[in-house]
Amino acid sequence: MKCKLALLAAIAVTLSVPAVAGGISLETRVLKAQTVRLPSGGTGEKLVPADRAVPGDPMVYVLAYRNDAAQPATDVVLDSPVPATMIYRGAGVGAEPQLSIDGRNFARLAELVVTGPGGVRRPARLSDVTHVRWHITNPIAAGAAGEVSFHAALR
Repeated sequence: MKCKLALLAAIAVTLSVPAVAGGISLETRVLKAQTVRLPSGGTGEKLVPADRAVPGDPMVYVLAYRNDAAQPATDVVLDSPVPATMIYRGAGVGAEPQLSIDGRNFARLAELVVTGPGGVRRPARLSDVTHVRWHITNPIAAGAAGEVSFHAALR
């Protein structure tokens, strides 16, 4: 457990990536999803810094992007690995992502196939996902920013 908490602490820091091709800068945040009671009596979700977590805790990976260039950025592709300590649970905000089970080939989950022992093939599961990719097809204006995210759980 101590090892998992230390590893979580290491990935929970905000990561900033210098401008990538096309002048896009990225910042990655790892947040923990907590259920809260709303004044209306219902429940909602609140995202808080992932200071502590135990296996099964719901997490949200947020990739914030900004176009630092003087002209619009087009055909932007953002990739994010799913840490080995996490299980992919689904898309968050932003465009619907494509998924990968090997970091090279991306498609919708229903189109991915895992080859197991003895060459037995089966449909990929959420737990097989190793990478998430968003293809932002609308131009991102100079100075504009946005976010995409995915849900995961600590193994």
